[in-house]
Amino acid sequence: MKTHRGRVSASGRIVLPAELRKAFEIEDGTEVIFSHTEHGIQITPVLHAIRQAQELCAKWAVPSPPSEADCQNKEKEDMPHE
Repeated sequence: MKTHRGRVSASGRIVLPAELRKAFEIEDGTEVIFSHTEHGIQITPVLHAIRQAQELCAKWAVPSPPSEADCQNKEKEDMPHE
């Protein structure tokens, strides 16, 4: 893992190196989440956090039963063609 060094301005602003912005698709106006961790501060783009949450939820999601229309279409497909 490559590390980067920077400074915090008097107003609390930091500059993310271009390499990191590109790698994490961070552009002007990208919303991020700041998390306090045991090792420091973690910065996560909101869309990245949403994708992670969706992937986690997908592992536990129960497939929905087929709709009535799905069943009717399946029955039509299964009927012998003349």
